[in-house]
Amino acid sequence: RFDLLQGLTKGDAENLAARAPEIAPQIRINPFGLVLPPPADPRREEEHSLLFAGTFSHPPNRDAAGWLAREIMPRVLARHPEARLRIVGQAPPPEVRALAGPGVEVLADVPSMRPHLEAASVVLAPVRTGGGMRMKVLQALAAGKATVTTPRGAEGFDVFEPDPPLAIADGSEAIAAAVCALLDEPERRREMARRARAFTERHHTPGAWAARLENVYAEAIAAGSQDGRRQV
Repeated sequence: RFDLLQGLTKGDAENLAARAPEIAPQIRINPFGLVLPPPADPRREEEHSLLFAGTFSHPPNRDAAGWLAREIMPRVLARHPEARLRIVGQAPPPEVRALAGPGVEVLADVPSMRPHLEAASVVLAPVRTGGGMRMKVLQALAAGKATVTTPRGAEGFDVFEPDPPLAIADGSEAIAAAVCALLDEPERRREMARRARAFTERHHTPGAWAARLENVYAEAIAAGSQDGRRQV
């Protein structure tokens, strides 16, 4: 019934097209925008501090936190014994609270994520379930933070440029290696952080998102004027 449909990621578009191949030409991709926060103050960064942030009512975040604490973090600690992971978020259930231990701290329902984001040397988003675009990744990029994620966590950030400012790895060993490489190379980490902020300024501000949306509306209106339909 609709002239055009929108998805947030290439994966969204592929899933829609797989269910209804005839609508594939009508699908447009428009990743999220957000009001940019102030960039993180690099003077507040704590060396060897790692961060995972999420709302734990969302099952993919519980899965990611468990995988990170049980399988990825021991590999990081083997190479960087001084590393410390903070798992921060709303309503962590008992299985997430139980992840606290050597090198891992769980903080529940903090009043602000900002100080933890600023303290992080590296932000992690090792998501392996769920779909769509990950706001935790966008928020880390917008703050100007070096971020390690999975191919699933990078969805939506590969629409505009072939090389988004993310360290993308798959599997426990590869993710741990990516984290350790950033801890080992402070200047590379800072350069990734600078690229991350600039990337969000180019593609994910409210103005950039609205311009893409207006283009979709204009296209739908032009198509609808031919047969009386104007639906998105």
